[in-house]
Amino acid sequence: MNKNPHPPFESVYKKLALPLTKFIIKHVGGNPEAVDEVLSATMIAGWQGLKTFKHKSSYFTWLCRIALNKIADYYRDQVHAKSQIIVPLLGNLDILAEGGLSPEEKLALQELRKSVDNCLNLLPYEKRRLLWLKYWQDLSTRQLAKILKIGERAVEGRLYRARRTFAELYTEKLSEGKQSRR
Repeated sequence: MNKNPHPPFESVYKKLALPLTKFIIKHVGGNPEAVDEVLSATMIAGWQGLKTFKHKSSYFTWLCRIALNKIADYYRDQVHAKSQIIVPLLGNLDILAEGGLSPEEKLALQELRKSVDNCLNLLPYEKRRLLWLKYWQDLSTRQLAKILKIGERAVEGRLYRARRTFAELYTEKLSEGKQSRR
């Protein structure tokens, strides 16, 4: 008698890869790179978690739930990877959120805003204020120098250090988030 209640993963894969691929395509559109990446990540997570599957749903439903999580991870990672300068773009993202973003993209955008806000709140007041004036108030270096009563080179140096501190905090929080999802 077989004590393992789960079929071999190879048979699950052969049976469900095509319907799961169709499910993923439906949710990410025609982006083959996204489909491949999400399908691979889903199958790996499914294979790793097969022993914990409790039969409260079908394998397909279970894999679809994993796929939805991997889709959100994919878009979150894409937003992070493609956003070289996050701070100045956040104000413009409201325009995108109202437009043609998918629910997954809206979720990733919402999470991005939250993580940026959290990191900004961890900055010392002066650095947070400087970034706010520069990127949300869209002030020039010259205007900042007048407000802060310092030279433009000093403003550039402070901006550099504030951005670097923000980037370090953001990277640290991002890696903490990835570790907690594992």
